[in-house]
Amino acid sequence: MENGRVLVFSSREICYYSGNFFANQLASAFEEIGYWAELCELSKGEDFDQKLAPYMEKEYEVIVDFNSLLPRLVLDDGSYYLDHLNGPFFDYILDHPLFHYAGLTSDASNLHVLVLDESHQTYAQKYYPKLSGVHMLPLGATQGVYQGKKLHADRILFLGTYDTTDHIKALIEQAPAQRQAVMRHLIERRIAQPLLPMEEAFLDYLGEREIKLDAEAFALAMNEMYPVDAYVRDYFREKAVETLLAGHIPVVAVGEGWEKFKTPHQRFLTTEKAVTFSLSFEKIARESALLNAFPVFHHGMHDRIAAGMANRTVVLTDRNPYLEKHFTDEKQLCFYDLNRPESLLEKADRLLSDAPLRERIGREAYENFSENHTWKKRAQQILKLAALYRR
Repeated sequence: MENGRVLVFSSREICYYSGNFFANQLASAFEEIGYWAELCELSKGEDFDQKLAPYMEKEYEVIVDFNSLLPRLVLDDGSYYLDHLNGPFFDYILDHPLFHYAGLTSDASNLHVLVLDESHQTYAQKYYPKLSGVHMLPLGATQGVYQGKKLHADRILFLGTYDTTDHIKALIEQAPAQRQAVMRHLIERRIAQPLLPMEEAFLDYLGEREIKLDAEAFALAMNEMYPVDAYVRDYFREKAVETLLAGHIPVVAVGEGWEKFKTPHQRFLTTEKAVTFSLSFEKIARESALLNAFPVFHHGMHDRIAAGMANRTVVLTDRNPYLEKHFTDEKQLCFYDLNRPESLLEKADRLLSDAPLRERIGREAYENFSENHTWKKRAQQILKLAALYRR
């Protein structure tokens, strides 16, 4: 029955156990299309060498991990573990490559990368030239078990972690004075221009001062300035939720840290504790509208968008060139502008007051998901990419 073997790792614990969830979904999708899928989940405290050794002897069509620890793994003889795997290895990176400097600077020859944003692809290709291949491919999504009537038509759901910008400022203040100045400059630029990638803002900064860095030094500097990305994410996340609350639109925020969110419009905000990633789809399936505010994916598609589409829940998302190319406003998604808070309020009002519109968008979004964004589709696309590199 099977066409061949594939191997899926879950080598590190990611927030809300999302990495484990993605690994299981992808492994199941490979099996659905006729491949024999092996799944290896690693946990802290385990003997990695003993657990990983059996996979070095088998041939695989493709090997995948999420935010992988494996590119750094070196054997006793100094060789990289990845180079002992018989099949192309893909690290599915779930955030900006700047956070993965240690893994992406690996000298392993069998290291390919999947990213969720076109600008992340360009960045990884330019600043990590040793990578064997870099491809942009959004994550798949999953339908919740719940398939009944939407329970809430008068509020907007937000799923995600919250941290205060003051806390991130404190992290910035721990850096050397010169780096602090650069980070503050980059934050200011990116808030003024939400679609400006951090690396372009940094290049502009260096150019204005006639400073030159080679690719390796540039990538290291970007890694050291990771609080910039975190600050921009939480700034716009906070701004979007506060805009809705100030407009008297109820928001339910699910995730870690929302107890720290302070607003004069508290009566319109409901906070709930974080749930595991698998349960998040059940939350989404019961809601009519889902907010996406993720400006650090400004040329790509966050998995929260596909999750809403999979569950016929209308996604109200900040627009970007990638989304505008692949979707139509008020057809599969609803767009708003990050630097125009009133556009978010207008769209939210319209969605919550127009049930036929919500139902139509939810239906068309689901049709698009079914054709383009299932895990089965992702498995097929990954196999096609792997075919380019098999020895």
